[in-house]
Amino acid sequence: MSQPEGGLGGNLAPGRGIRDTRLAERALRERWPIPRAIRRPLIERLYEIVEDTASSPREVTSAAKAILAASKLNLEAIAATMKAREHEELIQRVAELERHSESQGGGRP
Repeated sequence: MSQPEGGLGGNLAPGRGIRDTRLAERALRERWPIPRAIRRPLIERLYEIVEDTASSPREVTSAAKAILAASKLNLEAIAATMKAREHEELIQRVAELERHSESQGGGRP
C-alpha cells in the first residue's frame, strides 16, 4: 500500500512542500473549516517541518506562522468562552438582585 502523493502527510514532490505549508498556514489564518479529525495530525506535521533541519527556511517560516495562527485561534476561543460565562453570570446576578428587590417590597408599582 503506497502513501498518498503530496499534502502535508504524503510524499512531497520537489517544491511542493512550501506550497502545502503556506496553504495550511492560510487555512488556519483565514479560519477555513478544518475537520476535527485532521487538526492534530496537521499541527504535528507542522511541528515536524519546523524541527526538520532539511526544511527550507521559507517552509519553516510558513509552518511556524501556521502554528502561531492555530494558537491565536485557540486563545480567541478561550477568551470568547470566558466572556460568555461572565455574561451569563452577570445575567444571573441581575436576576437575583431583581428577585431580592421585589421580595423586599422594592418593586415598582
